[in-house]
Amino acid sequence: MEVIRIINNVVIGIVSVAFTFQIIYLFLFFLRSRKYPAAKVKHTFAVIICAHNEGDVIGATVRNLTLQKYPADKYRIFVVADNCNDNTAEAARQAGATVYERNDPDAKRRGAAYALQYGIANILQDFPEVEAFVRFDADNFPLADYIDKMNDAFDSGVQLARGYNHATNITQNVVSGVSGLWYIRDCRFNCHARSALSIGEMLVGGGMMFAADIMREDGGWTAMTYSEDAEFTCNQLFKKRKAQYVSDAVVYEDQPTSVGQLFVRNMRMGRGLLRLFFTHGLKCFGLFFVTLRYSFLDMFLTLLFIPIAGLCCLWFPTYYILLFSQCLAPLSDAQFVAEVMNVVYILLFAFLIPFIAQAFLVYALDRKKIGTPVKKLLPAILMFPLFMIMYALGITAGFLFRGKWKSVARS
Repeated sequence: MEVIRIINNVVIGIVSVAFTFQIIYLFLFFLRSRKYPAAKVKHTFAVIICAHNEGDVIGATVRNLTLQKYPADKYRIFVVADNCNDNTAEAARQAGATVYERNDPDAKRRGAAYALQYGIANILQDFPEVEAFVRFDADNFPLADYIDKMNDAFDSGVQLARGYNHATNITQNVVSGVSGLWYIRDCRFNCHARSALSIGEMLVGGGMMFAADIMREDGGWTAMTYSEDAEFTCNQLFKKRKAQYVSDAVVYEDQPTSVGQLFVRNMRMGRGLLRLFFTHGLKCFGLFFVTLRYSFLDMFLTLLFIPIAGLCCLWFPTYYILLFSQCLAPLSDAQFVAEVMNVVYILLFAFLIPFIAQAFLVYALDRKKIGTPVKKLLPAILMFPLFMIMYALGITAGFLFRGKWKSVARS
């Protein structure tokens, strides 16, 4: 039991190191993210959406994108209908998109990465004038000035960027509220601090912008894992390209409305990111000591959360089962009570209170962007720690089970 206690302390130390850097970003909430001057040139953008059986929502998404304030002759909307057996392609065309249909009988060659690879290759061939891509998911609704804000950054020399992620259905129920608040929290704390300190960002699929010249240089889209956006970020970081944050470019996404949907999404994400941690995360860790560039260490620590989530789910329950079952070493009544109270204090002061406080703080800081009265979000704020539990459990399940790219229930 003494050996197990030592292992437990080591695990706590590893988890604490990873969370320390997140806490630092939290306390830097007062920093302002980088702003970009109005562009002198309206560059040509290709908006690309990868969709698998999204006939119910793709039409509304495309129609919304046609309402961008950006000059209509300077951007075109493309939809890659990937192995669809519904009316995704037809609905997208009727809404105004240029559609590429992809059909591959090989189940191993299905997913967002393969759809991106196919779509980008065709766009570069058919529309060589394209200067930059903006990728959206089938359920994304960007504000009308999204492309314009990304163009400001692109005109300033930014080749990779992400926007501010919001939720279309943040008040639908507690689950969607918790999930939406989590992504807003990531933008408000992590992205703001990284932008102010000139640290590279982690790109996310919904709303990411990347220069077409990067695609031409790389020979097209080459990040082919389940976590293709994170892999792409790392690959570009290895080439000394850091992704930037454009806080004024706001995109809304449909959030899961049930614990099951949230669990499945995190499971799919966890499988891809775990593999990426060992192939790219450890490389970032080594490059930090070679180059002393903090962006490498930050990327390593970001990816480190994936194995840590699994470690927490697997180790801590095992430790406390061994401890309280007293199968290895008996506890006196006083020791038993003390250990129980220790668990209560840890859960209360290291988990529940800190995460609920973060949710209140992010609402206070971004209440104008959130645009919802606090009383409507109060249940989600109080249940905010729920996301971390589902996040960790889903990721751990993703270690064991292979996820599939499939359509999900939309609100």
